[in-house]
Order: sequence, then structure tokens, then C-alpha cells
Amino acid sequence: MANWSSIIFDDPTSGHSMLPRVVQVMQCIYTTVNPERPPPFTVDSWWHSVSLSYQVEESGREPSIVILNLREGESDEPIMNTHFMINLNTMRVHDKFRDYRFSAPQEILSVLTQLREYVKSVIQGRWEAKEAQNRETARRLEKEREEQRNRVQDFCHYLVEKGLIDEDDASHFSIDSLHCPVCSAKQTSCNMCRVISCSNSDCEVSSAIPIVRCSNHHNTAFCTSCLERPGSLPRLGKCPTCAHWFCSTELQWCIGRPVSNDGPGPSPQNIDLIRSHSARPLSCPYIACMDNSRESGKNGRRCCNTRCWSRVGTTTCPECITQDSFACPCGQYWTCGGCEPQASSASGILTCPGCHRRFCSSCSHIRACELCEHVEPCHDCIDDEKSVEVKHTMFECRGCRGLLCETCTDIDEKSCCRCDPSICKLCGYEEGNSVCDECGASMYQYDDDYMAYDDYL
Repeated sequence: MANWSSIIFDDPTSGHSMLPRVVQVMQCIYTTVNPERPPPFTVDSWWHSVSLSYQVEESGREPSIVILNLREGESDEPIMNTHFMINLNTMRVHDKFRDYRFSAPQEILSVLTQLREYVKSVIQGRWEAKEAQNRETARRLEKEREEQRNRVQDFCHYLVEKGLIDEDDASHFSIDSLHCPVCSAKQTSCNMCRVISCSNSDCEVSSAIPIVRCSNHHNTAFCTSCLERPGSLPRLGKCPTCAHWFCSTELQWCIGRPVSNDGPGPSPQNIDLIRSHSARPLSCPYIACMDNSRESGKNGRRCCNTRCWSRVGTTTCPECITQDSFACPCGQYWTCGGCEPQASSASGILTCPGCHRRFCSSCSHIRACELCEHVEPCHDCIDDEKSVEVKHTMFECRGCRGLLCETCTDIDEKSCCRCDPSICKLCGYEEGNSVCDECGASMYQYDDDYMAYDDYL
């Protein structure tokens, strides 16, 4: 049985072109049935709504039946019940409440005809739109087929040039075929230029026209000519361990150190600069390949210098690491070298005044004053007091945990009136008696402006 479709009129402000006509029909029917009762003024979503319901013929171009339903709502529930059904094919009215049928009044016959023609125009418009869409789809498919035929012809001509097939084989090969003329395997093509090759990796055609495919995304395939992208990583890369191809985002890359990058700043996000080597994949996401890369020492490392040339989303291969690379003893900070002067204070590198080893600013093996940047000997030098010429006097605040040297703490100027430790100059002073955090906490009077320093070591 055919499905019903409906056009509902329950909004008096909708501005629908047929709204005045359905209201005219509704008022006429109610007046005809009960002349003494005022007819509904207009449609609404609770008391009176109208719907044009119809079914479509198999051809899809004409309505097989059109019904105008006049519905009424109940006072205590938002439920619509059909009171009158008007068949626009026969122009007969069915009063469902009284189960009574009668002919539509003469004065609204022309209006009912207009409503039926409107439904017909709606169906006709949809049919024409669908037909236009079908024609466009057929035109597009035919264009794609013609382009595919041309590509197959170019494919055969290339194989003839390479001596893989002869002219007679090419002339008898169907341009609508989707198989290889050499081994009969299924054809494959590049996602970009659409050049055709053979999907059989053992076929000599696949070697003559190489097309690589992502191991994880089998619909992603490119010929070797389309792999490269100016200013970006290649679309696919080959893992040097497992020899499988992957999308560039799945691989660990090194784009090569810029040869002409003499400044401290990062190189532009462009891999087409003059570099020590072209972009090369270092490892795929498989754990075995990553482990093998680390064990062989060919894995990439992430430079911690935010101004490094490699901070465009890649890593640094062993070939691009220079002699001035730096690894902090804490194991949490490493730089590839050359991307920024490592000895400068701007790089955040601390040099021990005793053994002259370098540390990162976050390393726990060494500390520096937060006011004057005076660097204290590292822990190893402090443990070996004979090798330290500089006196160890660094203090840590109990509250803010900041570090100050003896000079900057001004320990003789102010002290806690309860426990007598030195006062944190970073936390500030107030007039009167000063109390450190621990003493303040014991008195339930925590004050951020009073901090104390204890000997850090």
C-alpha cells in the first residue's frame, strides 16, 4: 500500500500560499453543517488544524488521491481528531463524527480544485527535481567512465612503450576493463593524478608504474610522483624497519637540519629549505619497529628547545644532532645542539661554578637565586666540599618554595618573632612583628606576606 504524505496547516502566521484557501473551505464546511454556530476564525495547533494528505501514482508524477482533513482538538488534551474528510477527487465530504456523507458546497468547488492542483504541482516539482538529479548523476557517471577509458588507453600505450605488451594486445584490450592486461589482477590508481597500475605487487606492471598504499588505510594510494607535497611532509612514508607504507601523520619524521640556519630562531615551517637531508621517516607506530629503532640508535628525539628547527611537528635523527647537543643529568631535558646557544642565560641552562657541568633550569641537582641569578654549586660539588671554592649558602622559602642566596635573603634585617628563621624577600614585609608560615599555621593566622627561609641543605 502506498504511503501517505501530508501538508499540515496549523500556524496562522506561516504565510503559506494555500492557507487562506484552506481556511475558506473550513469555514464553509462548518457553516454548512451548523449555520447557527460561528465557524473557526483560522487554524491553530490546538483547536483547529487542516492537512492536505495525498498518495502518489506509481509514475511519481500525479497524485492518485487527495484528502483535505479538518481536525479538531480536545479541551483537556493536545490531540487532534479528524471531523471532516473532503475527497478532492470526488468532491464529497465525510462527517466522521456523525458518519454522514454529502457533496461539497458549490461555492468552494473552485477552491478545492485549486488545492488539488497545488498538490499536483508539488508532486510534479519533486518528480522534475528527481529527474534532473538523475540526469546529472548519469552525466557525471558517463564523464567518469569516459575519463576512465582515456586513462586505460594511456595505460596500455605506456605498457606498449615499456615492452610489457605488444600493439596487438593493446588493440584487443577492452577500454572498459578493470584488470591488468599482463596478469589479469585488479587495476589500482593514484588518488591524485588517477594514473593506473596493477594491484599485484609481483606483476612487472606494478614496478613500471609504482603506486604505494597505506597499510592502515587501504583506500589511500599515491603514485611516486604525487607523494611529495611542496612545503609539507610527503603524503605517505615507508617505515625503514618493516618496509610498510603509512600516512605521514602515523610516522616519526626528521625533516633535516637547515644548512643555512645560522640564527637562534626556528626555521620557517617549510621543509623545502636547503637541508642536510630530505624528509625521511624514522619509525612507524608499531611497537616492534619503535623498539628496533631505539635499539639501533636510529630513532628520533624530541628537542626540548622551543626555538628548534624541528619543532614543526617532527623529531631529530642522529645525523642531525651536532656536537654541542646537551642532555641534562636529570634526564628530562635534551637539545639537539646548534638550534640555540646552549651556554647563554637566555636558554635557561645553569653552569655549576665548581665542576662547570651544565644543567637545565628545572633540574633538582642545582639551584640558582631567583633574584640575582647567582648559581650555587651542584649537589655533587657540595658533597665533595674540597672541590667547592664558593661557600654554600642557599635558602628555600617554606611557603613559596622559592630560592634566594644569602645576600638576597637579608637574614639580618628581619626574622620570625617565634622561631627566628630568615625572612623571604620575595614574599614581602610588613611593619611590626613578622611570623613565618609554619608559625602562622600553628596560630591559625596564615598570611601570604610572611614567608621564612630555612637552610636548603
